[in-house]
Amino acid sequence: MGVSERGRVTAELREDAAAALAGVAGLVLPRADWAHVERALGALEAAVAAGDARALGAVTGRLELVGPSRVRLRAGEEGDGHEPASPETLERLGRLVHALRSGPDDDDLDLTEGAPAGGDPH
Repeated sequence: MGVSERGRVTAELREDAAAALAGVAGLVLPRADWAHVERALGALEAAVAAGDARALGAVTGRLELVGPSRVRLRAGEEGDGHEPASPETLERLGRLVHALRSGPDDDDLDLTEGAPAGGDPH
C-alpha cells in the first residue's frame, strides 16, 4: 500500500489517502459516524505531519471502511438521522486532499488551516 522499505510516505500512499478522503466527502452518515471521521482526520493530519507511513496507511484503511450510504438528501428533506458532511468537514477534507496531491515530497505537504482547499475534493 505505498509504504517504502524505509517506511516513508510514498506518492502511492498519499494518493490512496486522498482518494479515501474524496470518497468520504460525498457520504451521508449518522452524526456519530461523522465524529469518527473527524477523529480519523486528526489522526491523518498527525500521521502526515510526522511522516508516519504506517499510521497514514492505517487511517486510510479506516476511512475506506466508513459508511456505505451515498444517497443525497434534497434541501430541507429529513433523513433517518443521517446527514451530509458539515461545511467545516468538507473544507477540512478538501484541504487534506489538496495537500496530499500538491507535491511529490513529504516536505511539500501543507496542512495548515489557511492552505487552499482546491475546491471539490472529488
